[in-house]
Amino acid sequence: MCELVMDSGTENTNLSHFPFTYGKKTQITCMRPIQILLKPAFTGIILATLMDAHAYAQKTQKTPQLDEVHASLLAGKKKAMIAYASKERSFTIDVNAKTVKNSDIPGFITVDGQIVQATMVPSQPPIDASTMTTAQEKETLTKYMNYELGYYKKKLKQNYSQLQTEWVTIKDRLFLVWYFDMPKDYKLVSRQLYFSTLFSNQVLDLNAPVFKTEQFSHARATLTHLVNTLKTYDKNLDLEALKKQLDK
Repeated sequence: MCELVMDSGTENTNLSHFPFTYGKKTQITCMRPIQILLKPAFTGIILATLMDAHAYAQKTQKTPQLDEVHASLLAGKKKAMIAYASKERSFTIDVNAKTVKNSDIPGFITVDGQIVQATMVPSQPPIDASTMTTAQEKETLTKYMNYELGYYKKKLKQNYSQLQTEWVTIKDRLFLVWYFDMPKDYKLVSRQLYFSTLFSNQVLDLNAPVFKTEQFSHARATLTHLVNTLKTYDKNLDLEALKKQLDK
């Protein structure tokens, strides 16, 4: 039961040309918890942190025009789903929680008290994840992670520590789970947690900022639940039709 609270590849892949060097990331509303009432000033401060490497999502003249990626929170009377659809690919994530709503922080969703954001990172030139070996997948995801970490240090001036990485297979899909501690003098977020995987020719990334270290287990459990319900499709899904099904 879900009580909805709504407000309003190949072997010779050239990894040096992979998406991340273009600095383009598109935010997508994803699912995740924490009901926070933020004052406007505080919202601005926390946005600067939570958007972390995603803050550069804005298009520039040097950024190739790729698929626009926007996942939506589809909410029915007793069910909720995060869904994205383009002409060639789609994905859905079921959200089974007591409370689900769009966060006060743009681009985030709260699920049972944990804030979550999902982003799609287009690759250029395109890759085909379905033809990549496990070693290639790991190399690609590691390159993505290192790019993000470099962004933290060089652009955001955040000297993270205690980086931990794990390779996890969930429903036959390889994920790079990685997390690190923010500087001790940073008062807003204590840790950042990511689940990253390949989807078609892109990286699908779920992020959960952890405000207090003791909340890490809850944050990881939330992301684990979400990725366990991830379904991908090599076709367009009718989101309006999905929304109507959730209302039944």
